[in-house]
Amino acid sequence: MKHVIVWVILMGLCSAYTRTPLEQGRPAEIKIHDGNQVEMCVSNIGMFGHAAQYGFGCWWPKGSGQNYIFGAGMWFGTIDSLTNDTLVSIGYGPHGGETEFVPGLKDIPQNHPDAIIYMYPENWPPPDSTFPMAPQKRVSDEDSWCCFNDCDSTCHIPGDGYPIGLEVYQWIYVWDEPFIDDIIFFLYTVKNVSGRNLYDCYTGICMDNDIGNEAGSGADDQCTIMLEDIYFIDEKLYLVDNLGYQWDGDDYNQGWPNSGALGVDMLQTPFDLQPGVDKDEDGIMDQYERDSAFYWDNIPEEKWDVDNDAVPDWRDASENPQLGMTAFKIFSLNYEPNLDPERYLTLAGYNFQNGMYEPYDTLIPSPTDQRFLMSSGPFDLKADSSLLFFFAVVLADWGDDAVPPAETCLVIADHWAQWQYDMAWFLNIEEADTVTMHPMSLTVSPNPVSRSGIVMFSLDTPCECSLKLYDVTGACVQEIVNGRLGSGAHQYRVDTRALAQGTYFAVLDTGEGQATRSLIVVR
Repeated sequence: MKHVIVWVILMGLCSAYTRTPLEQGRPAEIKIHDGNQVEMCVSNIGMFGHAAQYGFGCWWPKGSGQNYIFGAGMWFGTIDSLTNDTLVSIGYGPHGGETEFVPGLKDIPQNHPDAIIYMYPENWPPPDSTFPMAPQKRVSDEDSWCCFNDCDSTCHIPGDGYPIGLEVYQWIYVWDEPFIDDIIFFLYTVKNVSGRNLYDCYTGICMDNDIGNEAGSGADDQCTIMLEDIYFIDEKLYLVDNLGYQWDGDDYNQGWPNSGALGVDMLQTPFDLQPGVDKDEDGIMDQYERDSAFYWDNIPEEKWDVDNDAVPDWRDASENPQLGMTAFKIFSLNYEPNLDPERYLTLAGYNFQNGMYEPYDTLIPSPTDQRFLMSSGPFDLKADSSLLFFFAVVLADWGDDAVPPAETCLVIADHWAQWQYDMAWFLNIEEADTVTMHPMSLTVSPNPVSRSGIVMFSLDTPCECSLKLYDVTGACVQEIVNGRLGSGAHQYRVDTRALAQGTYFAVLDTGEGQATRSLIVVR
């Protein structure tokens, strides 16, 4: 079947039109996430890490002005079952910064006043009357949400394909917490609104990273992957998979005190569920992995949540078999896929120039202006159904001892990205986002904590207050203080030795307001 697909695509390449620049001027919005150490431009047209006024759109650490991404965006490809056309809708094309997505849903005008980016706290939450699928409660310190679609044929590159029929709902999460404050999380829900089933689909992220000066002779970025690599650091083993990363070839940019590396980890990809097979060897056939009735009837209740993250396994994507990263392709300014047939071949893991199946470009290229595409597939997407695609952008300093291309600087940071996704994602107690805050502060140190920690806060006036520790289900696991306290600084020791590993919330309630701080318990 692969040979047939390749032949069809190569024939399409021979008859492809010359690409012309995409018309500009349509409504779009770009905002900057800066709730932690990552400053990231995001948009409601499928691209991120790009700002039209100055090109690059990701800086780290916050306030340094050190740029790490020139542009990036999602790609989605399929083969039209009626015409055999190869179709790819792109959120960012590195050749010219193109996007084929427009703001909003398929059936509302792209200049609709609600087709914007919603970011906590300034205009949160999105109106559920217009977007019934949008979140109403925040999850992180700085959530954002928007939607876009590829259904406007006038916004596709002329002579190069036509709309697939997709709506994309984009969630972004940022935590300003120890160990995860150099990470920004992206969740895409891709819905098939074409009215027909889509076959042989791939989805992925195209990254045009620019770490420092990538113009002319200064172009010296390099990239590679960690596919299923094991590292032994500080007497602990770490498994890193599905991570593409890039670094500056000479680790030097004028005016920078140092430069680091940027990684993209595909945390969740389309499911790989095959009836009659137990791919993850958990004793549950693939067809029942997401069937809650099967769990109720056949699995003991104590085994419904094997990772103890308060999410039952049938709803926990991290506990279901996934396709993972099925291709990682590297290209550069003078060698990149610019047409739908070329892009589809690249998504599917082929060398688009010769049609050879080469899914992973593992050889580290010579320093130049590098780009890469990481993807997952193939899968089918039924009409009106959706898939989830989740990834994290992770940044890390090389440190004192690491020398490029030593991967170890990203291993620990990526471990925490994976842990946040696997164990601490669906965290929530009511944080009373709209309540008027009584002037006070609340901090936890150290955080994460293994045995005991100190909770510190200050009050501007004497008041009755309580300080309690909650788990991710909202249950109170420890009452630290409950009574009248005077104004000024207070601190209390929290004993965590009896608590299971995971995330907890310290909640200070004065009767006039609340302050909440997460506390991570590690073993």
